[in-house]
Amino acid sequence: MAKKTSKISAFFIGLAFGLLKLFAKLPYPFVIACGRQLGRLLYRVKSRRIIVEANLRYCFSDVSYSERQAMCKQHFLALGEGFAELALAWYKPFKKLEKYHEIRGLEHYEKAQATGRGILFLGYHNTSLELSGAIMSRYLEFAAFYRPNKNPALDYHIQKGRNNRTQTMGRNDIRSIGKWLKSGKNLWFMPDQDMGRKATVFAPFFGNPMATLNSPMRITKLGNAIVLPVSYHKDKKGKMIVEVLPEVEFTGQDDIDCAMANKILEACIMQAPEQYYWVHRRFKTLPEGQRTIYKQKPPRLKTISSEQHDGAISSGKTLTRQDGLPKLVRTFDGQLLNIFPRRTSLAIDITRQELKRMLEKCSLFTFRGFYTITPQEFTLCEERNAYMLRYLEVPGVSLSHIPADRHEPTAILLGSWLNHLHSEGVYLKDIRQTNIQILPNGSFILLNPTNCEFFDCELKVSLREKDRQQMMESIALLKDSQRCRELFIEQYQMKP
Repeated sequence: MAKKTSKISAFFIGLAFGLLKLFAKLPYPFVIACGRQLGRLLYRVKSRRIIVEANLRYCFSDVSYSERQAMCKQHFLALGEGFAELALAWYKPFKKLEKYHEIRGLEHYEKAQATGRGILFLGYHNTSLELSGAIMSRYLEFAAFYRPNKNPALDYHIQKGRNNRTQTMGRNDIRSIGKWLKSGKNLWFMPDQDMGRKATVFAPFFGNPMATLNSPMRITKLGNAIVLPVSYHKDKKGKMIVEVLPEVEFTGQDDIDCAMANKILEACIMQAPEQYYWVHRRFKTLPEGQRTIYKQKPPRLKTISSEQHDGAISSGKTLTRQDGLPKLVRTFDGQLLNIFPRRTSLAIDITRQELKRMLEKCSLFTFRGFYTITPQEFTLCEERNAYMLRYLEVPGVSLSHIPADRHEPTAILLGSWLNHLHSEGVYLKDIRQTNIQILPNGSFILLNPTNCEFFDCELKVSLREKDRQQMMESIALLKDSQRCRELFIEQYQMKP
């Protein structure tokens, strides 16, 4: 339900859109240059940047970290351009946009129109979506989906701007959309957002599973529509290229059709990868058991009573003690409790600072795509003067327990793992064998990444060499076997 807008708020929203109309009168290159400057500012918004980084890592894991970081920067420049292009898309006279765009594939549209059937233009979100839509509306007849804004005043101006170019329709149920298409009308539909598990199929996307809507297939069937994919991107000279692609026929099998739709989307994206809308959390929904690709905030410190503290300890099995007190406890549900005595110095809570740093490093290490402990709860019991960290028990095997006949395969995996860490800008700095375990899937888990340092590029040779040398000196199976060292070094030098 839309909220009422105050007169003051409506005035300033109207003023903002008035300025946007004036901005549209400026020369096209100047508007784009302003947008790129905005993009540079947007890149500094860390919460958005790490979403882009996570999406790029998920889709382009075979691309080097430095190249992905460069793509991330280019994405924000394109995103800034997209915001500036709102003025051009809604208010710039079209004749002044003609030399900045090119339309292709109209023969596919004309052929489909001749059938008298409705057309479903299969699109996607990119940074220049508004300008793409404005150009499409010049050559193609269609209505575009529009989700009404909760602010009535803002919604009024957005719809008015878009309706300067094309018809919009609010989101509706699939049956109504099917009737729209069945009547011979056309629709521009972009199904590339994460809508949860409902009406989705996990289909490959850049080699990874993606929750893909099956609604285009259902809409097409209900509306007896023709499906024409449309691609749009800006070339290296800044010209917008819009192309209507040949007709696609769905098979009626969701897994095949969703995989096909994703392949088309991949091909469109690869024309200008940085221009896809990477800034939204496209991969929130993943198959059961697959960990999130997005950065998780460390748990906040909670204060608990002595009863809660003692109850948590007594309900589990004490694994280790320190100074006669429980240090590590396994709970009945398979989690671990690590208890840290509180220490202060000159009014500074040393333990708290250390634990907060550890939790943040765990979060960063996981975000880079590697395994470490996943803290569930961080508590302080002032009466017991102790912190307690709760996390899931790791199903790993200590390197010291690896059988002799598995030393050489483990050395190969270690070399690959260290190379991958360094390629993703992670410097271990302090390597201890007791801090590393191997998981059932062959990956390694670093139990405590407190001493790690994180860089926004691949590691320099000097840091790589320090880590590599320290690993050979710290890991027993590498230190004791010449063959293991050779295999480790050989694998490290290969690309992950």
